[in-house]
Amino acid sequence: MTQPRYATRRNPDRPTIGGKTAAVAALRGRPLIPWQRYVADVAGEIDPATGQLYYGEVIVTVQRQAGKTDLDQAHSLGTCLHGTGRRTWYTAQSGQHASDHFTGLANYWEEELAESNVLRRATRTPRRSNGSQELRFLNGSTWRPFPPTSNALHGKQGDKITVDEAWVHTAAGGSAILAGLGPTLLTRRKAIGQRPQVWKQSTEGTIESTWFNPTLDEQRARDFTRDDGMRVAFFDFGIPEDSDPTDLNVIAKWHPGYGHLFDMTELEQMAAMFAGAPGEFARAFGNRRTGSSERIFPIKDWEAAKHLEALPPGTVAVGAAYGVDGIDATIVYAVRQGDRIVVEVADHRPGTSWVLPRLMEIKQRAGDGVGGFAIDRYGPSSPLADAAERSGLELVPLNTSAVSASAANLLTWITEPLPDGSRAWRHVPHAALDNAAELATRRFVQDGAWTFGRRLSVGSISAIEAANVATWAADHLPEKVTQFVF
Repeated sequence: MTQPRYATRRNPDRPTIGGKTAAVAALRGRPLIPWQRYVADVAGEIDPATGQLYYGEVIVTVQRQAGKTDLDQAHSLGTCLHGTGRRTWYTAQSGQHASDHFTGLANYWEEELAESNVLRRATRTPRRSNGSQELRFLNGSTWRPFPPTSNALHGKQGDKITVDEAWVHTAAGGSAILAGLGPTLLTRRKAIGQRPQVWKQSTEGTIESTWFNPTLDEQRARDFTRDDGMRVAFFDFGIPEDSDPTDLNVIAKWHPGYGHLFDMTELEQMAAMFAGAPGEFARAFGNRRTGSSERIFPIKDWEAAKHLEALPPGTVAVGAAYGVDGIDATIVYAVRQGDRIVVEVADHRPGTSWVLPRLMEIKQRAGDGVGGFAIDRYGPSSPLADAAERSGLELVPLNTSAVSASAANLLTWITEPLPDGSRAWRHVPHAALDNAAELATRRFVQDGAWTFGRRLSVGSISAIEAANVATWAADHLPEKVTQFVF
C-alpha cells in the first residue's frame, strides 16, 4: 500500500467487517485496491466488548483519481446488505451534486445487477424521481442522497452517512450539516444493535474549507503510534510538505491510485490539463493546500525582507483584516522610515469578535502615536470597517484601486532590492504573516491590476491583507490639524 501521511493503525485484536465491503466491491466488478482495503478494514473494526463498530466517525482525505467514490459506495451498499432496515445517506457540495451522484450510482448499479446474481437477488428497481431517489433492498434497507442543509434529514434515521467533497463547505455550512445529522444517529444503536458511522471525505481544500481544514489539522496533531482511544478513524494520503508538487515522480510515489487505476501516461495527461493552474494540480493530485510554485512573494526575497529589530519610531498606521468566513483576523502596525516601510503583526487570533475592542484599546493607549486605521471596505472586513467608523476610529480612505496599488507596491518593494541590497518593505517575523505570504494568490480586478485572492488562496491570508492596507495607510495618513479656540 502507498504510505499514508497519517493513518489510524489497524488493531489486530479487533475483528473487522472490512472483508464484507471488499466482497461487495468484488461483486460490483471493482475490487478494492490496497489503500481502499486498509481503510475498509480499520473502519470496519468491531469492538469485542459490544459487538458493534468501534469507530463512529471516519475521515478520509485522498487525492483525486484514487478511488474514493468506489470505496464509499462499496461500503454504503455493504451497510445496506449487512442487516435489515439499514439507512444509508450521501451528500456532497450541493443537493444537485448529491442527486447527480445518485443518478450515476443507479445507472452503474443496474449494469452491475446484470452481472451479479447475488446483487440482483438482493435489490429492487431504483427510484429516480427527485425528492424520492433511493436504492432499495429486499431486506428493507435504503441508500438515498440528501442536500447539505440543517433540516434535510429531519425526522429521518441513519446508519451510515457520507459527507463527500467536504472541502467545499464553510464552517457555518459544515456546522449546519452536523446539526442536521446528530438526531438521525441517536437511536440507531438501540434500534438495530449497531453503531452508526459518519464518513467525511475529500481532497485538501482552499480558503473556503473553513470546516474541513481545521478537522484535518486536529487529526494530524494526534499520535498515531499508539491507540489513543478516540472513536475517529483518520486516513490521510498525499505528498509530503517538503516535496515538489510539480515533480510527477513524486506525485506517482505518493498517490495510492498510481499503478492500480492509472499510470505515468495518464498522469502526464492530467498534469497537462492543469498546466495553467499548478496550485490546483498540487491540491488535486498531491492532496496539498498549496505549493511553492503558487507563491506571489519568492521565498528568498521574503526572507531577505525580514526586519529582526523592533519596530522603528514614528507615526504608526494600523491595518486590520478578517479572514474569509471569520476564521481568524489580524492587526498589523506599519511605520514609514525614510525610504522604507516596516510592518509588525500586533495581534492575530481565531475569530473576529475580539478585533474592534482591540483596535479601541490601541487607540486609547497609543493616542497621537497612531496616525490612522485602515480596513478594506469590501469583502470579509466590511463589517469591521462599518463598526470601526461608528465607534469613532479615523479610517484612512481606501478603495479597491488603493488595495490593488498597495499590493503591487508591496511586491515591487520586496523583490527589487535597494542599492544597498536591502528591501524597501520589511516585516518583523511572525508565523501568521509568513504563512499568509506563502498561501496568498492573485486575483485580477481589471486589466493588469490585481490584489490578493481570498477565495483563490488555500488558507487564511488575513495577515498579509492587514499588512497591505497598513502599508497603504502609512503613506496616506491624514495631516493632523491643531484646533485653536478663540
